[in-house]
Formats: sequence, structure tokens, C-alpha cells
Amino acid sequence: MTAAEKLYQLIQALPENQINEVLNFAEFLYQKKLSPRQTISPGTLTGLRGIAKRSGAAPNEDDLQTEYTDYLTQKYQ
Repeated sequence: MTAAEKLYQLIQALPENQINEVLNFAEFLYQKKLSPRQTISPGTLTGLRGIAKRSGAAPNEDDLQTEYTDYLTQKYQ
């Protein structure tokens, strides 16, 4: 018996919600196979994306705007 046949037999005994979970996982594996992973070359700043985090709560929109305005003012004076 092939793996596909065994899987079919097992799925027939499962309730519909669990069959949907198996289907979602199978679709995930299929998509993973179709789209190869993009690699980031070592030593680039892009490789560090997402590592640095601010301490404390996330800044609000006004804080970000003020910070960016101050940055531009200092840079272009």
C-alpha cells in the first residue's frame, strides 16, 4: 500500500474539521515546495532586519513623526 493510499484510509475515519486541518497542512507543504526560500547573503544589513526592537511600548504616530522631523532637521542643517 502506498503512502497516498494509507493517508486516504486514515482521512476517511476523521471528522470533517480534522480533514480540513490535514488539507491545510498538505496545501502548506505544496506551496513550500513551489516557492523556494529566498536567502539573504551573510554580512548584509538586510540580514539583521527585525532583530532590533525598541524597549518599552511601541511609539505612536505623533512620536514617530516628531522623531523623523528632528532627524531630517539635524541631517539637512
